[in-house]
Amino acid sequence: MRFIKDKNKIYFDNAKMGPIYKELHDWKISYEKELYEKKSNLREGYQVFFFELKELIKKFFCAEESDVLLSNSFTSAFQKILINIKDDLKFLCVKNDYPSIVQSIKNLKFKLEEIEYSNNIEEELIKSLIKYKPNILVISIVQYIDGLKLNLDFIKELKKNNKNLLIIGDGTQYSGTEKFNFDESGFDIIISSGYKWLHAGYGNAIALIKKSCFSSKFLKNDRLIVHNMFDGGHLDLYSFGSLKFSLSIIEKEINLISTKIKFLTKKMIEGLKKRNLLSDVKNKRLVHSSIFNIDDEDGKLQSFLSKNNIIASRRGKGCRISLAYYNTENEIQLFFNLLDSFYHSTLNIETPESELLP
Repeated sequence: MRFIKDKNKIYFDNAKMGPIYKELHDWKISYEKELYEKKSNLREGYQVFFFELKELIKKFFCAEESDVLLSNSFTSAFQKILINIKDDLKFLCVKNDYPSIVQSIKNLKFKLEEIEYSNNIEEELIKSLIKYKPNILVISIVQYIDGLKLNLDFIKELKKNNKNLLIIGDGTQYSGTEKFNFDESGFDIIISSGYKWLHAGYGNAIALIKKSCFSSKFLKNDRLIVHNMFDGGHLDLYSFGSLKFSLSIIEKEINLISTKIKFLTKKMIEGLKKRNLLSDVKNKRLVHSSIFNIDDEDGKLQSFLSKNNIIASRRGKGCRISLAYYNTENEIQLFFNLLDSFYHSTLNIETPESELLP
């Protein structure tokens, strides 16, 4: 994948949107031309296209034994799952998890318990399962605010010890960052939007659901009805064509992508630790994502970085930085030079002006 960069800017905002790369951009242009020329004839082979896409998704996520459902966003897919869940079941979520998770559950009037967000999230989950006795756990694999990443081995063990617990994962901030085996994971359902780490643009999302869910006590509708809720109407060939195109490339490069992201994450952790800027959530955990949140209650850091051509997002009370595999070690160093300049008075670190990003 070739990402066309603005030489005067550093993009540290993949957690908000994964940029479109050159090959996908060219495909989108060619598809628009085909749509203009062929009109309705372009929809010939519609069923074959989606069969091939679902087979590719199964291969990508190691979900050969599971079902693939498609939707236009995480939220729409999650809501379709929710309306198929029995009304008397109790949910467990994490406070301050992705808003669409908690709000969608509340909107449908399900019983809901929320646990406090902490760097010991796995311990909190165990305590909460004992205390609240929920039927369903919904949780992000990687938290959108600060990048806390669940220990996937823990989730696998959790499911093994709680077979009557349905575990639903939001994979939007995770899918595409490393190889993942859904069939062997502890999750029963995973939903991921494609516009972040899958670099597939807007309008596409994937729901993976294990077949055991259809014969369990959790769903009030059978497999055919659930599939019809997702497959009814028309799915956008343009959006899902983008997803298919991206998956076919990332599937071949996932090990390279994962290695690069882990390398950049290590460099970022080292630099933030040196400056006492690594959050407790990151500092006390062994497993890390490439998303970081630096305290910035007044928004001055965010403004400073923006003025110096570093693109990041404000999330919660901090400035969120997210690294993708197209980022470089040099970009991280330039970022730290700017941080040293911003915190000069408190960190007492001298930064030569020549090293600052123009």
